[in-house]
Amino acid sequence: MPITLAISLHAPDDALRSRLMPVNNKYPLIEVMGAADRYAVISGRRVTYEYTLIDGVNDSVEQAKQLGNLLKGRLANVNLIPVNAVPERGLLRPTKEKVNSFEKTLLHMGINATVRREMGADIQAACGQLRQRTLEKNKPARR
Repeated sequence: MPITLAISLHAPDDALRSRLMPVNNKYPLIEVMGAADRYAVISGRRVTYEYTLIDGVNDSVEQAKQLGNLLKGRLANVNLIPVNAVPERGLLRPTKEKVNSFEKTLLHMGINATVRREMGADIQAACGQLRQRTLEKNKPARR
């Protein structure tokens, strides 16, 4: 079946990935990458790795190099997703320059990478933003 496997990665190492995604404690990178490799061998298809870029958390050039090393030699495509800013949650969007540097680092290492086109952030209706606004609107008033 022509199905593309997409894996939420968001970090190039277990320590950070566990902080961002507690499920990593149960399914660490070595297991996730092993499963992805098996899928790629059996299907002959690339695996898409989703990587949300969060300012100051997982968006450095060094982390891009770590990610490149993790994916080197694998049938892989990285979908870079600059986070939609939700300041109340401490999630800030990296600058365009940082996003471009991250992407260029991966491309230079031979890793296919693209930056996802954003939609809705200009009206605070992008993924994460609308949910936060709804939660705030439905929060009981303090007395």
